[in-house]
Amino acid sequence: MKRILVLFLAVLLLLSLAACKGSDSPAAEADPELLPHGEDAMPTVLNQTEYVLYQNIFFNNLADDYVGKTLTKEGTYTRLYDAFNGKFRYYVWGYMDATKCCDWQWEFVPADPEALPPLGSLVKLTGTFVRDEAALDKLWFVDTSLELKQEYKPSSCEVDMTTMDATLERVQLLNMQRKPEAFAGKTLRIYGRVLNPTTIQHPYYDNAWTQPFRTEAEVPATGTMVILVGTWQGDTIQAGKVESTKDY
Repeated sequence: MKRILVLFLAVLLLLSLAACKGSDSPAAEADPELLPHGEDAMPTVLNQTEYVLYQNIFFNNLADDYVGKTLTKEGTYTRLYDAFNGKFRYYVWGYMDATKCCDWQWEFVPADPEALPPLGSLVKLTGTFVRDEAALDKLWFVDTSLELKQEYKPSSCEVDMTTMDATLERVQLLNMQRKPEAFAGKTLRIYGRVLNPTTIQHPYYDNAWTQPFRTEAEVPATGTMVILVGTWQGDTIQAGKVESTKDY
């Protein structure tokens, strides 16, 4: 099952690669930009150089140029639950640019999981980049420290996918769809486009993923970006709230 999860992640990243080609040369560190948001919205980093570096490491076989080095990454902090392996996974992520067509995400091992900032916060991660079979993509950061740059106050939902980029949201959904018993009855938030009154769709690609939901609330028109708030039952979101949004 772990291989299936990795395959889905690889396919989604290849979709991003096809949509936005990066340079084939190794990328240097670059100062990130922040995506403009509403006053209380989550801070999101834009960094084209970081995206090119991510593609070089995972798709252009340049990981050995960085393995063993201490690096710093600035991005949005999030956590997802890997139901295939029964563990949480921790990430710092961002987008290539404001189109949000292409994302990057670095998995890391926290020094103290109990001392992490709120999900969705802007952070600066410092750690050593290593190969490890325990990492979802076989590479992650260890011996890490996390500096809080901007705190975000997430919802009280048990699974908050609005703090994830589109790829990580898809990975979390895959866990939920393939291991529904691990999420049964949990409260959650998810973002995407309305495909029809009972289906939400990947926010940036047609047919990349769809997720059924049921609600008594009014559903905005097809194509509207929304946040669903509800509970997970079987393979469906029982949504108590459907909110239009421009922040995703």
